[in-house]
Amino acid sequence: MKNSAKVSDCALQILKAEWPNLVLWSYLLSPLIIRLVLNYQYSKIDVLAFYTVGMSLLWFLAIRFVSGNQFRVHVVLLPFYLAATMDLFLVLNFSSRLTAAYIFIGLTNYKEAADFLPTYWRSISIVLVVFMLCYGVGLTGLYKRDLYKNKGIFVLAISALLLGYGAYFYKTVKINSFGKSAFMDLLAKDQSTPVGYLSQVGLTADLYLESEKFIKRRLASDVKITRVSKQSNIETIVFVIGESSRPQNWSLYGYNQETTPNLNKQVGLFKFNNICTTAPYTSFAVPSMLSLEPISDWESIASTRSLVSIYRAAGYKTYWLSAQEVDSFGGIIPQIAAEAQYRQYFERSYDGALMSEYEKILQNSDAEKQAIFIHIKGSHFEYSRRYPEGFDKFKPSTDTFKDKTIAEYNNTILYTDWLLSTFIKRLESSEKPSVLFYASDHGENMMDDARGLLGHGLGNKYDLPVSAFIWASSNVSNQQALQLLKLKDREAQKVSISSLSHTLLSLTGVFTGKYNSSNDLLSNDFVSSECPYLLGAGYVPSFDFNAD
Repeated sequence: MKNSAKVSDCALQILKAEWPNLVLWSYLLSPLIIRLVLNYQYSKIDVLAFYTVGMSLLWFLAIRFVSGNQFRVHVVLLPFYLAATMDLFLVLNFSSRLTAAYIFIGLTNYKEAADFLPTYWRSISIVLVVFMLCYGVGLTGLYKRDLYKNKGIFVLAISALLLGYGAYFYKTVKINSFGKSAFMDLLAKDQSTPVGYLSQVGLTADLYLESEKFIKRRLASDVKITRVSKQSNIETIVFVIGESSRPQNWSLYGYNQETTPNLNKQVGLFKFNNICTTAPYTSFAVPSMLSLEPISDWESIASTRSLVSIYRAAGYKTYWLSAQEVDSFGGIIPQIAAEAQYRQYFERSYDGALMSEYEKILQNSDAEKQAIFIHIKGSHFEYSRRYPEGFDKFKPSTDTFKDKTIAEYNNTILYTDWLLSTFIKRLESSEKPSVLFYASDHGENMMDDARGLLGHGLGNKYDLPVSAFIWASSNVSNQQALQLLKLKDREAQKVSISSLSHTLLSLTGVFTGKYNSSNDLLSNDFVSSECPYLLGAGYVPSFDFNAD
């Protein structure tokens, strides 16, 4: 009993001394905790989540014991509290943390603040009131209060932080090799509070400076619509960009396990059996997919506006929804996203997390025409983190790493099948003439032969072929329905993902000077592709699907 009483007295004394810090820490932690709670159904609580919370607590310990004058310390930390306030606003309104994605948007779209502030002024006001209340109460409690200082605890906390960052850096070096990409990945994954905000700013600065010349050229480039056909009645465009999804594991393409049960039965769907990517890397393939420029001219792809801007100039409301994280592996993709009028990120979530926002967009009766670009996580490694428990259908036949990996990969395809079929169902329910384009950015090696290769970036018959299809609603115009029948002829032909942008423009009747009918799958002028692609820094003029 005496020991229990002593513990209680000690805890009470600590609480009396530290309550102002606890108030301030609670505020700083609130975006992280609320994000975890709100997103619980859309993600797995993995090691990285515990890592982020653990690093945050270690930062709090270091901050607490660096000085006995905590009032002065927290005054100096004011910029971090303002960052936490922006973070809290994003979490409450968009279920997303203040990462490089939103900082990049702010840097490249600051002129849109005039439209943003009137829309969200109530939410901004509420968050500011909460900040001023917590910060004011915390600082008032710390004023003229001299707290216990312990250099030993401070050194231990800093040592633990260095060990934590070092351990993660070691992990990312094992995956990406030692170099800048490993360091940038460390910054991208550091979403601790409060110092993690510096990591996100640093990552954003690197992305911005790395591609500054392209950003300037893109912003300076104009989109010139040469013609808009009145024969198209399509009101909603959905362009879904997949990730690491190869056709070899889709039952839609003949795989012996039923990984795409919903798409197998989907009416109005046209698939491509021999479609290739323009690069076995996301950072090159996605910009190429959304550009009218050939992959042989990468500088033009990087420095001119994308399909997103073309539809925006044509009068469509444009949206960018992404489950992908913004990091050094994304290249200019954040610039493409910034071309959309509305953008929202669902990083570190299952792809299904963006469904509610997708449904809201479709229900927006004010928008006559909409172009929705969706960048999903798809089948990106680690496969087991890409789908919820309900989609854990395929089990390994043995305990080998290969069988376990393939089973998890097949489950990602099953989840993508549900996601895409649900997107289509929602489009059908809207009763608006609609089209949905889907293509993966690249394929994936799945230890297919004696070499035991896993992943992508190799440029072979496993990571260059991709899964892709076009779907159209039954109420598109008769002329468009006849046009779409030509896609049946393309099913067995050699096609590049670079043809999708030209085809979409043709189908919706929006044309620019860069449109090329020989790349249009709906045109009689279409020429079967040689499947050129970039590998490393080199240009490869052709790809053979039957190559060894």
